[in-house]
Amino acid sequence: MIQSDEFAGKVVVVTGSSQGIGLEICRQFAGLGATVISVARNKVKLETAKNTIKNNSKVYTFPCDLSVESEIEKLFHDIKEKFRKVDILVNNLGAYSDKVEWNAIDYDLWIKTFETNVLSAYFCMVKAAEMMVENQTKGVIINIGSSSALQVKKGRLHYTVTKSSLHTLSRVAAMDLAKHQIRVNVVSPGPTATEIVQKRMQDPEQRAQEETRLKKIPLGRYASTVDIANAVVFLSSSMGEFITGAILPVDGGYTIGETV
Repeated sequence: MIQSDEFAGKVVVVTGSSQGIGLEICRQFAGLGATVISVARNKVKLETAKNTIKNNSKVYTFPCDLSVESEIEKLFHDIKEKFRKVDILVNNLGAYSDKVEWNAIDYDLWIKTFETNVLSAYFCMVKAAEMMVENQTKGVIINIGSSSALQVKKGRLHYTVTKSSLHTLSRVAAMDLAKHQIRVNVVSPGPTATEIVQKRMQDPEQRAQEETRLKKIPLGRYASTVDIANAVVFLSSSMGEFITGAILPVDGGYTIGETV
C-alpha cells in the first residue's frame, strides 16, 4: 500500500503537465507529499492548471519549450539551483496529430513529431540522470508511451514510429542506468478520456470514430487520467522498486486484440 507521505522530500519533474494526464500526475504526486515541478510551454496554462490542484503549496511551474535543447539545459540548471536534485522524472509531453497517409507525411511533421515524442524525453532523461548520479539518488524515470507503439494503426505512421522509439529508448536507458540504481519504465496508455477526446465527442463524425474505438476495449470504457497517473505513481513508489525496463499497458485490454 502506498502511504500518504510516500513521496515526502522527493522532487518530481512532470513535463507536458498543463492539462490531461500530466496534470493528473502532478495532482497525485502533490497529494502524496512530493515537491512537484510542472513543465509546459505556456506559463498561463501552467498557473491555471496549478490552481486546480488542492495541495499545491509545493507545486512549482516552469515554462519551457522542450523542443529546444538550450531551454532544457536552462530548465535543469534552474531546478538544480533551486531544489538541488531530481528524484523522479515523468516525460509526459507528446505530439499527436490527425491521420496522415504514410506517403504524405512532410519533413516538418516528421521532425516536429520526433523532437516532441523522442528528443525532448531523451534530453530530459540525460539531464535528470546526471543529477541523480551526482547525488547518488536511486531515481526513477517514467516515460509516457502509447498503445500505438504496441498495436499498428493505419494513418499513424509518424506517431507510431516515434512512440515505438520512445519505448525502445526507455528499455536501453534502463539497461544503461541500472548500475546507478536508476529505474526507467514506460506507462503505455490506450484511449484515454482527456480534454482532446472530449472535444472529439462533440463532433458527429469524430464521435462515431470514438464510439467505434470504445467497442474495441475489452473492459468497456476509456482510461481516465487517474488510471494513467495511478500506474505512474505505482512504478515510482517503493512498491515498484524492482521493476525496470518494463512497458506497462494501461488500456483496458485494448492492445490484446480486436473484440469486434
